[in-house]
Amino acid sequence: MSRNRIFRYRNRIAGSTICFCACFARNAILNGNITAQNAGHWGSMAQFDLRVLRQLGVIAVLCIWGQAAFAQVSVRSIESETHGWIARTTTVTIALDAPIPFRVSSIDAGQITITLTGAQPAARPTFRPGSVITRYDLTRAEGGAILTLRAERQMELQSASIAEQADGAALVLVFDAGARVAQAELPPMIEAATALPLVVLDPGHGGNDPGAVRDGISEKDIMLAFGQELRAILLASGRFEVLMTREADEYVSLRERVRFARQAGAAVFISLHSNTVTEGNATGSAIYTLSEDASSAEAAALAEVENRADTVGGVDLGLEDDDLALLLTDMAQRETNSRSTMLARATVEAMRHSVGVIRTNPYRSAGFRVLKAPDVPSMLIELGFLSDDSDRANMISERWRAHAAQGILDALDDWVERDRVLSAQAAPLQGAE
Repeated sequence: MSRNRIFRYRNRIAGSTICFCACFARNAILNGNITAQNAGHWGSMAQFDLRVLRQLGVIAVLCIWGQAAFAQVSVRSIESETHGWIARTTTVTIALDAPIPFRVSSIDAGQITITLTGAQPAARPTFRPGSVITRYDLTRAEGGAILTLRAERQMELQSASIAEQADGAALVLVFDAGARVAQAELPPMIEAATALPLVVLDPGHGGNDPGAVRDGISEKDIMLAFGQELRAILLASGRFEVLMTREADEYVSLRERVRFARQAGAAVFISLHSNTVTEGNATGSAIYTLSEDASSAEAAALAEVENRADTVGGVDLGLEDDDLALLLTDMAQRETNSRSTMLARATVEAMRHSVGVIRTNPYRSAGFRVLKAPDVPSMLIELGFLSDDSDRANMISERWRAHAAQGILDALDDWVERDRVLSAQAAPLQGAE
């Protein structure tokens, strides 16, 4: 007979015994009371008291044996997984040797406390953190253990259930993950974050390069204003450091923008642009990353237009321009391209929720020179089309730009969480090579 099956049988017997003895004691007390009342004298009452005390002693021994049976149950693993970018659902699965009683006793300021009756506090479970649940503690408690989960967001319990499985049992907790927990609210045992991620914002064009222009509104001016507003929102969050490739109406070459981000040690590079069309109509936001082969003819055309910015500024790329295929090989080695893709997809979803104006197939890729940094996850945000009346009205609206900036902040928050978890999971693999 397997060890887990023995645990399950012992727990069932223990639970059944406790319930039986509790019912037996209740009946004995009721019967004793009736007997005592009918007898009407102290002698019968004394006999009753002695009989009940014996029964309670037996019950105490059986209950202690039952708890000992429960105490054989180990917490084998704790896994956390979060789905969704805006409406997040976090599922925590706790693998046990056998089903045991549990209680989610408190949820406050990113700390979830779970009482596990009969669990071994000395157990060292396998822990797989997620983007929200980042740490755990398993401590001794009377009759079992207390499991404390630490989350980076406010958590609201939606469901909790335990189910017997072939190899034990699984306690499954489902939470709605809300706003981030401010650093000041975190319990003291949560380790403080290291240096804040540095975001380099790159307002497109500038100086004698106006970019797209329509009805006296230029891309360079709109993107500088938006960049400054986005910087203010990111800094106000307290979760990012921010630098800008330009803070005035000045020309900066594409190569210099990339060099600036790399020398500053950027964690993320975001190039801000708008677009225009002379024929037909196009509307909505789109997010671009670097690729050797463009995802569409339209993406290739946009990259060609944006890459001409250095020509407008009088810069001769000549032989200094890196071979894109070799660059992408380097990017693949550093996993920068996949990290950029994850960031771009997060931004698509966040902006879909924050502003709602998004293009068909909003995630695209092409050979943008400004996204060339081989070691910095980079994306280009095309905020909208100046040639479209609705898009143009949106982009000159401070309120709309504030919503767009909030969407980018949400995307960066989620990307940083996921990127940190993936990096932590990849580290042991790299060390083993």
